Amino acid sequence: MSDKTETNITLERIKELKGNDSQEVFAQKIHTTQSNISKMLKGMTPPSAATLTELAKTYHVSVDWMLGLSDEKEIGPKVQSHELTAETVTYADAMAVLEVLYQKGSVNIGYYNNGYNSEPDPSTIYVKDKVLSYFLDNRFRYSGGSQNIYDIWLKQAIEVYNKYLLLQWTDSVNTIYEQNVPNPLSDEAIASLVDDIANDRLEVVQTQSDGFMDIPDDLPFS
Repeated sequence: MSDKTETNITLERIKELKGNDSQEVFAQKIHTTQSNISKMLKGMTPPSAATLTELAKTYHVSVDWMLGLSDEKEIGPKVQSHELTAETVTYADAMAVLEVLYQKGSVNIGYYNNGYNSEPDPSTIYVKDKVLSYFLDNRFRYSGGSQNIYDIWLKQAIEVYNKYLLLQWTDSVNTIYEQNVPNPLSDEAIASLVDDIANDRLEVVQTQSDGFMDIPDDLPFS
């Protein structure tokens, strides 16, 4: 395969990852400038190793696929998403889901849950992603009633969130979410907030400190 052919394949696959995003949004997602994206998409400059790495991390694709050296696009463990069923799920599926959630910052595994100065419990999972927390709250509420109502709610919830990629749940994203929690709460409103966060339409609002430090109530001293 010639270098020119490889370059053409790389460019086409990068355009595939960009999708309908503007050059500005695409540049933000992979931590570069709009100018660099413009030159790259016009074939004026090839993507740097750093750019290929950011693309691979952001879109979970292999560098070999982008370079045309492999037809295997995705990297990491593959799971069946919402098509998982109690009858077909394997331990590998469950482990893959847990690993992805951990990598995305959605959960904290090995959470310190036994109070001050305790050892982490490796079997304890703390859900950090507020969207998933809202889902779990609703699951608890609906699972206590009619099975038909629960099934209807679950189907509708999955349909609402199906087109939104899991956010990388950072402290900044958590703050933006907390500052823009919809009222009233609904799956549709939260999904819209997820879309705004994913597309960088919202920023952290700096608040004025009152000068006092919050001290937890459960410290082991008075």
